Amino acid sequence: MRGFLIGTVALLALLAGCTPAEPGGFSLDPNAVVLPEAEVDSVAASEMYVQTDKELKSGQVVISDEGDGLVRRITEVTTLESRQVGAQIVRKVYLKTEEASLEEAVAAGDAGLDFGTLQIGQDSLVQALPGVSVQDVTGKINISNVSFQPVAGVTVTLNGFVQQKLSPKFRLVINKASGSSVPSVDVFEAALAGSLTASLQAKIVADKKFSLAAGTEQPVAQFAPLRQTFLVGAVPVVVVVTPRLVVGASGGADNQVTIQAGIQPTLSVNAGVKYDRDGAQKWVGVWTPPSFNLNPSFSYSVPSSGNGQLYAKMVLEVKLYGVAGPTLEAKPYVGMTFNPSPATATVRAGLGASAAVSAGFKVLGKGLELGTSPLTYDKGRDFSCSASSCQ
Repeated sequence: MRGFLIGTVALLALLAGCTPAEPGGFSLDPNAVVLPEAEVDSVAASEMYVQTDKELKSGQVVISDEGDGLVRRITEVTTLESRQVGAQIVRKVYLKTEEASLEEAVAAGDAGLDFGTLQIGQDSLVQALPGVSVQDVTGKINISNVSFQPVAGVTVTLNGFVQQKLSPKFRLVINKASGSSVPSVDVFEAALAGSLTASLQAKIVADKKFSLAAGTEQPVAQFAPLRQTFLVGAVPVVVVVTPRLVVGASGGADNQVTIQAGIQPTLSVNAGVKYDRDGAQKWVGVWTPPSFNLNPSFSYSVPSSGNGQLYAKMVLEVKLYGVAGPTLEAKPYVGMTFNPSPATATVRAGLGASAAVSAGFKVLGKGLELGTSPLTYDKGRDFSCSASSCQ
């Protein structure tokens, strides 16, 4: 029940009752109670066993950093055992519970949460294609002759590396709307900030005319979930991030062809999704144009014409309080349109980014559960290429 912990803030004196919101913190609603993981014995879908000196009753909203975190409303309380510990009475209690949201437990608050740079290494690699390895100190993901066949007759072989210095960042504002006596989420923002450095070379060998649909992808590496607990005023906020590296290809050619394309970008990244209760659009993309050094390369043999795109992307799947929420992507890519005579191509290199929210993401409050289709961003630069060079 403890999860994979990369960093935790110890729960200090947890406040009960409604107090003024601290700068950068949350204050608890009088009907909310915090149960740190040390007081939680076990959790199932609709029940909990706890040992605590707190008085628990039906209708209270429980917040805990147990496991991936949870926010639940108590529907039934059964005391199984009581014992005296010093001046306190500690009870072993069985709780029946149901779904609840953070806005039911927080009176007010405005918090920014910085997850810190993702710490990935060989020990955290849980699944990878042959030829993929990770350096422990730098987190560089090395790719050596990694091949996959997106369709029959077409082989894609990758070499190079991806090195990330990415940090998930969040902002959450809870307040009472004008004319309302009930707090609700004003703003929720999830973004991926930092940098990506890569050196990627891809070789596509096709023995016939082919077409690859957009989104033809192959997972290269998946890492163990990374968990972070923040104590925000009186409230523990639990975020779990699962990183993946995915490669993809799309496009086609009208004949057999061998294509080699590469990109060596250093890219700044700031991409995400934002919910604004007062905005005309509830969910919007949040993008900062990247600065980049791209250095694309391109060559091909066997006369043919066609187009395509090759990319690698870091994907972060985010959970808050154990509920699947935002998915954030940063994607260096190289795209091309090539012609047989003369052997030239237009190559576009840059950064693609995407953010989406899972439907049912209601742990933070009403309105957020609607989810989004992916919100996308693309910033690139076009190059004219011959069979051996690009400029």
